Amino acid sequence: MKPRDTDRRMVSILCGIFFWSTAVIANADEEKATNIILLWPKDSAIQGSKGMGSPKPDRGDGHVRLTDVTKPSLRYFPVPAMKKPGPAVILCPGGGYNSLVTTKMIPIANWLNDHGIAAFILIYRVPKKRKDAFQDIQRAVRIVRSRASEWNIDPRRIGVMGSSAGGHLAARASTGFKNKTYQAVDKIDTVSCKPDFTVLLYPAYMNKGTELSKDFTVSNEISPTLIVSAKDDGFFPGSQIYANALEGAGASIRVHFFEKGGHGFSLRPKQHPLSTWPDLYLQWLRDKEIIEQAEQENAPD
Repeated sequence: MKPRDTDRRMVSILCGIFFWSTAVIANADEEKATNIILLWPKDSAIQGSKGMGSPKPDRGDGHVRLTDVTKPSLRYFPVPAMKKPGPAVILCPGGGYNSLVTTKMIPIANWLNDHGIAAFILIYRVPKKRKDAFQDIQRAVRIVRSRASEWNIDPRRIGVMGSSAGGHLAARASTGFKNKTYQAVDKIDTVSCKPDFTVLLYPAYMNKGTELSKDFTVSNEISPTLIVSAKDDGFFPGSQIYANALEGAGASIRVHFFEKGGHGFSLRPKQHPLSTWPDLYLQWLRDKEIIEQAEQENAPD
């Protein structure tokens, strides 16, 4: 096994159990980057891993699910040795706003790194804390943008990507960037929380019957959006309704709707043509000039 393969496997294992980690930033504005970045200064007073999530019993699918998150954080996956600032994506796990399926996002984070894209997995507050989760993603975008130079990230290429309930949350960040969801706590909150691009992977809760959910206010100011869904997913009508709303508002929208695939498919699903979705995602990033061929060539070997 190559050293890089060993390192990547160790990262996956460590991230899957990140809530036991002691590498916590006490103050996201002052400390240097490490694996875990706390979102809110008040949480630095809480010692250890308390509030960072408790694992739920395994459902037999091999995935870690966290619940009881009261101290939200970002898990940072940096791209080493990039010659110039590159893009970054904040990943929002699904879990119905009751838990967070973190381990489905770890392969995506590693895959983004392989293509020269920094990644952050957002551990937002659950269970049943949609208002708090909205605050968390706004704060997360602001933190990444405010520390972009430190992390060798281009502050104009910071996107959000979410799956299932995380897709709903990412769409809220995309459409609700003008909403003031909390009182400013420090200078980070003077920075824009508008994502530069948005990717929704089998998003949930996008509609109310045949109408767009009232959680979203669409306009032509929304940043470019990509939606990837399967038509046999029970939540699929919401993807179509949301896409139609963005198109009607004059926003940039691209969709890849597959006939089969269901809900919760992985980075490299076995079904074809669904298995092509990561390649289609990369092509969209190139088309929108979020990544360039030169950046991929400079990505780690």
